[in-house]
Amino acid sequence: MTSTRVIRSYLAIAGLYTLSASVIWGVNTLFLLDAGLDIFEVFVANAAFTAGMVLFEIPTGVLADTAGRRASFLLSTLVLAAGTLVYVALAAAEAGVVAFSAASVLLGLGFTFYSGAVEAWVVDALAATGYDGQLDRVFARGAMVSGGAMLVGTVGGGLLGDIGLAWPFVARAGLLVLLFGFALRVMHDVGFERRTVGWRAVPAEMTRIARASITFGWRREAVRLLIVMSILQGAVLMWAWYAWQPYFLELLGDDAVWVAGVVAALVAVSTIAGNSIV
Repeated sequence: MTSTRVIRSYLAIAGLYTLSASVIWGVNTLFLLDAGLDIFEVFVANAAFTAGMVLFEIPTGVLADTAGRRASFLLSTLVLAAGTLVYVALAAAEAGVVAFSAASVLLGLGFTFYSGAVEAWVVDALAATGYDGQLDRVFARGAMVSGGAMLVGTVGGGLLGDIGLAWPFVARAGLLVLLFGFALRVMHDVGFERRTVGWRAVPAEMTRIARASITFGWRREAVRLLIVMSILQGAVLMWAWYAWQPYFLELLGDDAVWVAGVVAALVAVSTIAGNSIV
């Protein structure tokens, strides 16, 4: 394992993960509306997803810090693939907002297994392989690759959505399974030592991670400012992101789902441009 190989693996994983995730981003609201939910219930289901991320962020962090970042990421791909297929099944069964909210919590769990695990993996692996370059540049490249993957994913999801709104979700599950196989081959915990933690020790580990998050996060002025700005930016973006899909089609006076994918792709273009400037 060399630094170059670690970076290439990281960029490939980041790109494939974003590609699989973004296939549904442009059509998610349209899919839920077509499944019988109204716009308020769509936001309730999305809020359940966020609640799941808040609930599971620290417990999954314990797993990544003990069993390894690789195990956490592999679990993320499997849980997300399963949760995505559950969405499709619920839509076919015309299930209500409660069922979709429960499935959204499952998706939130899947994303928390991913959150921070890949970044921690690449930092450990680069340190172990003697990398002396700037990590900022590596992560900026990762963001650019993710932006490109989002560009392809959102447009592709919009085109698939024109065929049937369930197809982007099926495609996403398939891509996640392929990503599981790829990560199983290239992602190894280099520079990380696994630890065995019993169930009784889990609360103490969760407390340790929570304290570290406060010490190295909220109590540092620069990081605190970043957290506050992220909350404000995320609140506006996530509200607008899920609201504009049916709104734009209403303005257009057409059910051309591919338009939603193209509009989402414009966000990806701005992401690529922004990270190029960085």
